[in-house]
Amino acid sequence: MMRQTLRFLVLILATALYCASAQAVVDPYDAMAITPAEGVVESLQHFTITFGDLPVVVNEQAVPTLVKGGGATYEGSMRADEDGKTVIVDFDVCCTASGQYYLNLPEGSLIVNGQHLLPLTLRFTINGTMESFYDQITISPAEGEVESLQNFTISVPEYIGEIEYGSMATLTNTTTGNSYQAEMYGVQFNVLMFFPDEITEPGNYTLTIPANSIIIYTLGEDIHELTFNYTIAGGSSFIVGDVNGDNNVSIADVSALIDILLSGGVAPDAADVNGDSNVSIADVSVLIDKLLSGN
Repeated sequence: MMRQTLRFLVLILATALYCASAQAVVDPYDAMAITPAEGVVESLQHFTITFGDLPVVVNEQAVPTLVKGGGATYEGSMRADEDGKTVIVDFDVCCTASGQYYLNLPEGSLIVNGQHLLPLTLRFTINGTMESFYDQITISPAEGEVESLQNFTISVPEYIGEIEYGSMATLTNTTTGNSYQAEMYGVQFNVLMFFPDEITEPGNYTLTIPANSIIIYTLGEDIHELTFNYTIAGGSSFIVGDVNGDNNVSIADVSALIDILLSGGVAPDAADVNGDSNVSIADVSVLIDKLLSGN
């Protein structure tokens, strides 16, 4: 009887040691499961993470973040569920805008079965329409009145694959007609442009990004031309050559300029097409040349 009892105890001990050993060799990263699962989702706010049946200790002082590609970063909270095997991550905001998202759990936030985990990054995508894609494009500096212009950062909600070789951004002073160009660089969710010199000349400006120059593989569709508008105060807000004031330079302005010269009427600033501070028949010639050349 004693011998049977000893055998039984040895069997129990061996089984316990085997189970403990088996649990110890489970790789937490292989056992990890997250809800919602990585990939395409409709919204993001609450997450649960498990590592099979492995016990979990959560550093509740750690701050998880939800980063939207080309957009905002949200801070959340994390804790262990009562079962001691589930990690709960919550955010105050519910993200529904289309784009790519990254859930980041910092180093030191999780201990799984006694093992300190490295920082974790989990990836999600919320699909949307092309209209929602364009609605989320932002630029720095923001459009409007500025003191000068030189460097720009355009942020988009999808990861940039590449910039079409040879594509150039064009910054045009639509008041004076002066134009500047700069190369574009794709960096993650941003398009960067650095014009050689700081531009302070007063006038209205349009920054133009050519169609198909920004390539995003996940969109499955070409990006059309993008334009952004600025004003540097200190000068007149007219368009050179827009003699009749219709915000468009055309053959009608040639006729209007000739009428002013023939009648001796007061010429607007926009009529000084050649910039010599004098309105004359020479401006008619320059205006016609601009129209014929398309400049």
